[in-house]
Amino acid sequence: MKHAEADALARELMRLRRSGLTEAVLHALRASVEAEKAKASLPDVAVAFARELRALDTEAA
Repeated sequence: MKHAEADALARELMRLRRSGLTEAVLHALRASVEAEKAKASLPDVAVAFARELRALDTEAA
């Protein structure tokens, strides 16, 4: 790798996982992609908030 920190981190993960370098990098990338996908988007958060407000308003009436 051309980036020293990226190389060091990839090799550390390789050692920790007891795997090859490519497998360690693929694992890290997959985990990162899944973490990003799992994050709620702002529109999803806004819709959930609006639904909660409506439910509270309905209960108070």
